[in-house]
Amino acid sequence: MAKLSQIEQVDNRAGIVGKLKARMYPTLSRYFSRAKLIEGRLKGMNETFRCLFVENTPLSGYIIPRMYDGPPVVRKESRIWIPLLKTILRGYANHIDMCIAVLPLGYDLDLENQVTFKSHMLVRSFIDTSGGADVLKKRMRDNKRRFYNKMDRRPAFACRVSNDIKDFDLFYTRMHVPHIRNRFQGLADLDPYEHMKNLFREGFLLLIEEGDRTVAGVLCKVVDDTLFFVRTGILDGDDEYVKRGASSAQYYFTLKYALEHNIRRVDLMRSRPFFDDGVYVTKRKWGAEVYLDGDPRSSVFFFIPRISEKVAKFFENNPMIIHRENRLYGLIGWSNENAPSSQDEKALHERYYSPGLNGFIVIKPGLESTPLMIEIA
Repeated sequence: MAKLSQIEQVDNRAGIVGKLKARMYPTLSRYFSRAKLIEGRLKGMNETFRCLFVENTPLSGYIIPRMYDGPPVVRKESRIWIPLLKTILRGYANHIDMCIAVLPLGYDLDLENQVTFKSHMLVRSFIDTSGGADVLKKRMRDNKRRFYNKMDRRPAFACRVSNDIKDFDLFYTRMHVPHIRNRFQGLADLDPYEHMKNLFREGFLLLIEEGDRTVAGVLCKVVDDTLFFVRTGILDGDDEYVKRGASSAQYYFTLKYALEHNIRRVDLMRSRPFFDDGVYVTKRKWGAEVYLDGDPRSSVFFFIPRISEKVAKFFENNPMIIHRENRLYGLIGWSNENAPSSQDEKALHERYYSPGLNGFIVIKPGLESTPLMIEIA
């Protein structure tokens, strides 16, 4: 047998090392995390905001552009041993405005005395279809209700159900992958082809047609009385189809399928828990109800040494869903000097409320560690 060349030997060793790292990573990431101290000008304020990110996830890549005007500066970067985080936070308390830590499950009790707010990376939502079309439409925002009614009267799109593997290949390669890459850019998290194909074998495709062209699709799966809105795609990721209503048609035909087959619930799966996240906003407009992710991989902890004007501004810019004692609440910053009036509370309710929320927590400077709780009527 011929000897391996030096290059082949190096490649083999690199492959072995890579496999070992992949096997060790889940264990190591439970105890070690990347830490990055970021500083920049907070959006909406001419103030410097220092945030310590502790995570092995891409969350900072999502939050940082929402947090700062212009690129921030990385002041320090290192790896830390997670069990030492409490000690590290005490050392940083007078030098940062906030720490956002994404930690594996199991650290909650150890950190509960220092955590200001807690969330998950994702929140789930569903649409109740058990009451029929009329009840369903009442929960929709005006623009979605108009689209639904228009499709009932003069449909611009058609739909067909498919279990054909050729249609799945079209959906995966020409719709799902380019759509996700176009929408999420560097934060795109793509499912491997084989994984998606297994999901398809357990379910079916709803393919959206405009004239003689298939322009969008939804990968669906029915379990008991729930239809799962598993994955979506737009042909070539082309925003022109979105502008013409292809994305809305995905929701319309999924809901119609559920109604026609007496399916009581459409589960819209996960989205980021920020009130102005595009995916979350779309689901809310269709009348979705939020609920806790029952299978989270990690928790997101917000450690806030002091509730300052800057912290209030951050959450005013980035209102989000948090949870306390297994209940969901909206967290909103309030930079106005006066506490919210009853009219302000009504406006917040109109702007942010979704079924499934148990109330709002409003934080503003001067309230120290007792943020204002606004109950949902």
